[in-house]
Amino acid sequence: MPEEPLTALEQDQLDTGWFFFLALPEAYPALSGYVDESRGYPIGGAKASTLRGLPPAEDLQVANDDSGRLMLRLETWRVTSDDLAALQPYIDQGVLSIVTKEEWLALEPEDEDLLPDLDDLDDLDDLDDLEDLEPITP
Repeated sequence: MPEEPLTALEQDQLDTGWFFFLALPEAYPALSGYVDESRGYPIGGAKASTLRGLPPAEDLQVANDDSGRLMLRLETWRVTSDDLAALQPYIDQGVLSIVTKEEWLALEPEDEDLLPDLDDLDDLDDLDDLEDLEPITP
């Protein structure tokens, strides 16, 4: 009996090695609680401790589409079939979705620290003549 072909989402997970999750903020505490309970967190030891399985919601990026969805990506080896079964009701309710890397990248917020504030830039006409500068060489 031939195997069924992978869906586009399954192929993306195979190719990238990641699950890309989008969660509404009100659902995230339940999801985080599930991970903590299923993995036995918090775990403490003499050399190290793990307080939680997922990062706090305030540490996650927010999708740039004004939906307020939190963005979380997990390596595929960290997510079991039991996890996916437990997440299915959240997916069915529309409070959690799994997307492809391409969809994820389209939703990533721009890094505002990398973009200059246009109001702070001086008039470009005020710059000295750039032709007089020596080229930068290693």
